[in-house]
Amino acid sequence: MELPPLNPELVTDEGGVLRVCRRATAAGTVALDTESDSLHSYHHKLCLIQLSFAGEHAVLDPLAIGREGLWPLAEVLADPRVEKLMHGADYDLRVLDRDLGARVVRLADTQVAAQLLGEPQTGLAALVEREAGVALDKKYQRADWGERPLPAELLAYAAGDTAYLDLVRTRLAVRLDELGRGAWWAEECEALEAVRWEPPVPDALAFERIKGAKKLAGEARDRIAALHAWREGVASAEDVPPFKILRGETMLALAAAPPADLAALGATPGVGRGTVRRAGQEILRVLASPPKLPPKPKGQRFAIDREREARLKQAREARDRVAKELGIEPGVLAPRAGLERVVDGLPGDEAVLAQCLGRRWRASVLAPGLLALAATWREGARRLDAAPA
Repeated sequence: MELPPLNPELVTDEGGVLRVCRRATAAGTVALDTESDSLHSYHHKLCLIQLSFAGEHAVLDPLAIGREGLWPLAEVLADPRVEKLMHGADYDLRVLDRDLGARVVRLADTQVAAQLLGEPQTGLAALVEREAGVALDKKYQRADWGERPLPAELLAYAAGDTAYLDLVRTRLAVRLDELGRGAWWAEECEALEAVRWEPPVPDALAFERIKGAKKLAGEARDRIAALHAWREGVASAEDVPPFKILRGETMLALAAAPPADLAALGATPGVGRGTVRRAGQEILRVLASPPKLPPKPKGQRFAIDREREARLKQAREARDRVAKELGIEPGVLAPRAGLERVVDGLPGDEAVLAQCLGRRWRASVLAPGLLALAATWREGARRLDAAPA
């Protein structure tokens, strides 16, 4: 079904934020989404915040308002009287924490609801089409949300990400309750509320993420590392994506066969005259005298604990049987890390099993199988300890 385009209110000042947030608080439920410029900048920024409530749609412009002017929104997000509807909230929660210092409480994530229902497609567009009968146009998925001014059609597109969440939430919640999984959803959303922004850890081997870089050795490896570090520095200073400075395949070619002069540099596919003009001499310098990297560490051999691996296999099989019965993905029911904690911790009751699996609802459905396995593993260990040397 195609509906008339949305016409959201664009908010660019603190007063507008305060008025919108007062109406959202009165509504008691607000759908929320964010847009960042992660595809178009080096230092990713929160560019839009979309809100839908009681039939209204608003788009807040953090670039115009500033962090301090968004304090009314931060108060709404922390208000337990107001339910917040989000879809795939993990990244948005981290951005809101990083850029606003905001905490979201009373969260309802519709993607998590769909996962607990075993929906084969849990993306927003698929759910809106299935539950609301509306086909969302995704043609602006790669738009630069940091550009200003934003055209009306782009604002309407952004508002579409929250406009139908209340309807989707209502329909999914009914089905979850019918299956007795409403408490599962509540526990998952409560866990999501604890998500916080964590700055990336510096990685001296980040250059190895360039396709083909791991195959380089000796001076070629030194050159790709130095070129990568140079590219990161330029991209950071200019606040542009690194690929706009030099693409990975171009860097790989330069590291493997460094050009002797500017003419040879310009002849390298992917370099271009503009790059030669702006940074040609610097690139040649980087390639000519790269810092020497430490030698590659030799591959370590780890002894395989065959008993532990056998137990993990048993645990996975038990989990997979229950997941099939429930009609949900095995990883949603219990991630591998949780099963490893079960194998290592040998829980003796459901409370300890819940600590291993990270959720009470997981323990409640997996307790019969996993606790029985843990009991046999404990008995096997006891017999082994009691055996004569």
